Amino acid sequence: MNRWKVKNPRKDLSFEIAFTKAFREAKRNHSHPARIELECLKAQYPAILMPIEDEDVLAGRIQFGLIGYGIQGQTGGTGYYIDEPRVTEALEFQAGNAKYREDLHDLLTFWKARNTYEIVFRNTPEDIRAVIPTEQWKTQPVPASPIIRMAGAYIDFDKLVRIGIPGLEKEIRDELEAARAAPSARAAPAAPGEGKDPVIYECMLGSLEVLKDCCRHYIPEAQEKARTAASEGRRKEMADLAEALGKIVDHAPTTMLEGLQLCWLYAMMCPLIEFGRLDEYIGDLYVRDLDSGKIGEAQALKMVQSYFRLIDSLDCETDGRVIVGGYGRRNPENADRFCLVACEACRTVREILPQFTLRFTSSTPKAVWESAMRCIGEGRTFPLLYNDEVLVPGLMKAFDVDRARAETYMPLGCGEIEFDHYSFGSPNGSIGTLKILELALRCGLDPVSDRYLSFKTKGLGDCATYEEFVEVYKSHLRRFIEAQAKYEVYLYDAIGKIHPFMMVTMLYDGAIQKGKGIFAGGCEYLAGTVELYGNVDAANSLAAIKKLVFEDKKLTPDQLVTALDNNFVGYEKERKMMMDVPKYGNDEAYVDDIMADLHNYLCETIKEQGPKVGLKSYLCVNINNAQNTTLGRWVGATPDGRKAGTPMSNANSPASGTDKRGLTAMLNSIVKLSHDNHAGMVQNMRFTKDTWDNPKTRLLIEDYFSRGGAHAMITVVGKQDLANAMERPEEYRDLIVRIGGLSARYVLLKKDVQQEIYNRVSY
Repeated sequence: MNRWKVKNPRKDLSFEIAFTKAFREAKRNHSHPARIELECLKAQYPAILMPIEDEDVLAGRIQFGLIGYGIQGQTGGTGYYIDEPRVTEALEFQAGNAKYREDLHDLLTFWKARNTYEIVFRNTPEDIRAVIPTEQWKTQPVPASPIIRMAGAYIDFDKLVRIGIPGLEKEIRDELEAARAAPSARAAPAAPGEGKDPVIYECMLGSLEVLKDCCRHYIPEAQEKARTAASEGRRKEMADLAEALGKIVDHAPTTMLEGLQLCWLYAMMCPLIEFGRLDEYIGDLYVRDLDSGKIGEAQALKMVQSYFRLIDSLDCETDGRVIVGGYGRRNPENADRFCLVACEACRTVREILPQFTLRFTSSTPKAVWESAMRCIGEGRTFPLLYNDEVLVPGLMKAFDVDRARAETYMPLGCGEIEFDHYSFGSPNGSIGTLKILELALRCGLDPVSDRYLSFKTKGLGDCATYEEFVEVYKSHLRRFIEAQAKYEVYLYDAIGKIHPFMMVTMLYDGAIQKGKGIFAGGCEYLAGTVELYGNVDAANSLAAIKKLVFEDKKLTPDQLVTALDNNFVGYEKERKMMMDVPKYGNDEAYVDDIMADLHNYLCETIKEQGPKVGLKSYLCVNINNAQNTTLGRWVGATPDGRKAGTPMSNANSPASGTDKRGLTAMLNSIVKLSHDNHAGMVQNMRFTKDTWDNPKTRLLIEDYFSRGGAHAMITVVGKQDLANAMERPEEYRDLIVRIGGLSARYVLLKKDVQQEIYNRVSY
């Protein structure tokens, strides 16, 4: 029943029953969303906190309920959620008396129409629903799909550590007194989202009381573990933990242990899964403790290892970001000293999380860079490398912000970018650019489902020139882009009316001063992003259409489409012709120029939507996770020679097996794409151990970054190891690979995802 990594998980749904009772009572007694949320926080915490485990030096393991309150899927769900399939499974198979089973029936019927997902889903405007059907991509072809989530909150951990719970309380109380004294407040209470709202301040203070209860919850357990520990070292760890938990209730953190513990418990109450610039908010405390002799290096490392294991225990595979390095840190010297400890924790905690991320510049200390290279070389897939000297100026233009703001950028999830405790840009939709090309070839008709999934237009056979067909294709792309942008605004508005998300709101810039929930006017920079899938395959396909149909005239439009409709069965000659057309990733201008044109069209067209729909920005991300494989299942054969249902390329990487001219040529193709018009684009690379250990490889990677390379997500593993793992998975359970925007244990992946990763070129 437990999805999260905790020992001795809860055995039944008693928590879910109690949470539902609290929600019912809150709805009966209150109309204000903040009061309802506060009562639900009280019901959820510390009830879902789990015991300290033997390897922990921090407290706060967590098992989210199958019903509860969250902010995105990895924290149970968005808003008030129910995991209906698993509750149904408990009803059907779990032991329990008649009253318990009656309660489970009640849970299912009560939450069916009351969970946030269902409320948002059923109220989606018809003009949006007509273009982008929701959630159908799992079972049938769709060119685009909206996603209901509020992903990627980055709260101000640095402020939390500097002022602590007491500082936050004072700030809120000051605003509460001002709001109560305002003439408008005396005349009538402010409606949610309008003016400064005294109620939200009162409930913020109530939420911090719940946080204090979470701290106090663990003190007796830590004290008992200190009393009964078998070793002196463990007794001291638990005694120190008990003391730290008590101190952070009433004081701002003064030690590294206190800072890490406060940040973790606060994050779990949000609840969020991105953990910010760890070197900034912990670096000063680390240096102070270390230089004063309060702790040694081994003790500091153990704390960071414990923090990393707690993040991994959340099992939020595409998230769990921890970021170090780069421009814009308050105290770079202390932060860089801490970076070395963080890199060592990354190397030694051999799990798939956190998604440890190094932002670097030409001034990054050599010791930090070498520590990062050692991690990667040992097969960790981390750190993920982000080049600030390319990204910062690019983000200034893409987001229209100044340099100081751009230097606060934070990659989230699979690689989307927003700004630390300032912006929010949840990726709430996906667009299958290859699927849409498939529709454009056939006047809007989908060959997989034999239905029109877009408006009727000219098809390939109706176009006299390649340029004319590209314009038809772009018209279909624009239709789905515009609908996704409208949906993003709808989702923020719909969820903002239900959820103030107070714990997140309190640590976003300006939100306390505004007295509004983060999605009800509290966020300074409310933005949006849309995920793209299939760009490289689409560019390769356009190259084949241009060359074979319009330039060389080796195929008529009907011949090409017929070959695709038959998945190349009986059309092997035609497929070979398509495969032989130049492919992206080989430093060939013919196709690389097409890729760049498509990339820029998508980026600019998506960017145009921001001011039209009322967002600060609306940008695309080309980051990709395993959906290049799962979405590919619903795309038929395509003009690049790809067969029906097979995976699409991952992010902006060359399609598997098509980059045949070596690493230099592949990198030359990649650097041709702009980084000043999107909100995230990742690059996956895979090296054998021998190649990685060759000094020339490092020089090539450094040259790639110096010529405009923005990212690198690197796996060091032999191709034979992947083959062996598919044959003998029991021997390779610790083999970790980079899929796209996430890492995973190779043997636990779906078979077609394993195969797609195996098919990628190893250098």
